Amino acid sequence: MKKYLWLVVSLFSLLLYPAMASGHATVISSNPSPNEAMDILPEKITIQFSENIQPAFHSLEVFSQDGDKIQTQDSTISEQSEKILEAKWKGTIDEGIYYIKWRVVSSDGHPIEGTIPFQFGDSAGLSDQNKSEVNESFPNSINVFLQSLQYICFAALTGILFFRLSLMKDSRLFEASRRTRLYLWLSYAGLAFSIFCSLPLRVTIDAGVGWTDAFNVSYIKEVLNATNFGTIWIMEILILLLLFLVMYFMLENSLNKSLPFISFIIIASLMICKAFTGHTAAVPNQALAVLMDFLHLLSMALWLGGLMAILVILPGLADRQAVQQDKKTFYWSIIQRFSKWAFLFVIILIISGIYSSLQHVPTIHSMFNTTYGQLLLAKIGLMLIMIVLGGFHFLRGKKQTKKLGYSVGMEFGLGIVILLVAALLTNVQTAMSSPGPIEKTLRTDENNEVTLMVTPNEVGDNMIQVNLSNEGKPIAEIEQLTITMQPLDTPRGEIKLQMKEKNTGTFTSKSILTMPGKWNIHVHGLTESLDSINADFIIFIGNSK
Repeated sequence: MKKYLWLVVSLFSLLLYPAMASGHATVISSNPSPNEAMDILPEKITIQFSENIQPAFHSLEVFSQDGDKIQTQDSTISEQSEKILEAKWKGTIDEGIYYIKWRVVSSDGHPIEGTIPFQFGDSAGLSDQNKSEVNESFPNSINVFLQSLQYICFAALTGILFFRLSLMKDSRLFEASRRTRLYLWLSYAGLAFSIFCSLPLRVTIDAGVGWTDAFNVSYIKEVLNATNFGTIWIMEILILLLLFLVMYFMLENSLNKSLPFISFIIIASLMICKAFTGHTAAVPNQALAVLMDFLHLLSMALWLGGLMAILVILPGLADRQAVQQDKKTFYWSIIQRFSKWAFLFVIILIISGIYSSLQHVPTIHSMFNTTYGQLLLAKIGLMLIMIVLGGFHFLRGKKQTKKLGYSVGMEFGLGIVILLVAALLTNVQTAMSSPGPIEKTLRTDENNEVTLMVTPNEVGDNMIQVNLSNEGKPIAEIEQLTITMQPLDTPRGEIKLQMKEKNTGTFTSKSILTMPGKWNIHVHGLTESLDSINADFIIFIGNSK
């Protein structure tokens, strides 16, 4: 048991070393650019995002400083790239200050909007208050409720089917239980309700309308025909109908051994559909991300659903045993079998959770200083308590002294809270928006150490510092030091800086970083003896706050 506990602790420790990936769509460039003063208007307004945007519910409008709307053509997604939103001008505009207001639905299904100010002609300049803004909606409480309900019903259905397939030997005893039938159909009803209601809810989110317009036919058509969610929702409805038929015949024909397994496969396919929505739609390796998200949801559902079955179904089935000793044997044999499976579920849950975390948490700073990171820490803490309770139940099952009692209810209750936290995680901006200050050190082939520091490491003004040393001592004979910063998401936007020596071996400069995402920072130093010191850093720039 000790080696298993060490394995669990080791896997959780990997969460402290997250990697880099994309989050919600962010603006990486625009024409006009934020706060740009221009004498000639571009042929069309363009905004490039960090990921593909969906073809539904996007808009791009221009307003004067007085709030008057400027005539432009309807916004379209560029034929050159699904990451670019554009709109052509209608006629000309007078000199003055203008604001571009845009709204898109990112590939992970989250709507975002913002403003980009610019100046045309020789009018009064833009003030400090005229800043580019990006706004994201806070998680919708109804959305969180429906997703939580969906997760709970997934757990209930998969848990009881797993109970039937892997823990029970007498299928007739299982199907004969009225409590089992009621439990199955209530879980199915909750799942169907959450999926059906997700369509009008998605209309309110994507179209930015209230519930009075949630059933507007034109909005519903646009969601179904022009969003990733619409395609997946139609598949979910068809799978739900199939699940209803299979479950009905399963309960009416207890001798058919294949129907429970088919029901389990159908529910798993619904989980795969769920895995195709949310943050996984925005990561580079989507196939692996979807697989890991599916395994994470499935393992959590089996663990929590198994606990639900033990609490709700097992006592009644045990009471059906004729002899008291048979009741005790039946009860503890189920507990022991489930404990072995639960350990496997926990391992899968941890591994898949680590992978998913690595996709959305770029630094330790972002883990502790973003809403996403803090929710993730809360989820990890709750998981650790559940694992401790699971270990306690495993030992109790070996002794077989008395029934598990309230502690199983505590473990189950923690699982429900974890599902609520998971629903929140799928609806908040990932931690990619705030990676925090960067400090990285590389060692060159000549045994020189190059340290790069970027503060605060987000779009806008930043302080860049480079330290050069050899065997712990600052390098004194540096003739010049330059850095070249290149965003990796776009070929444009290269920035070159001539660094100023602050102290021996320490060089600094201020710079404006223009877009979020991955950047390559190339450091080039030249000594008085014309020797070169070169180092390349890959860093992640966060969104401006």
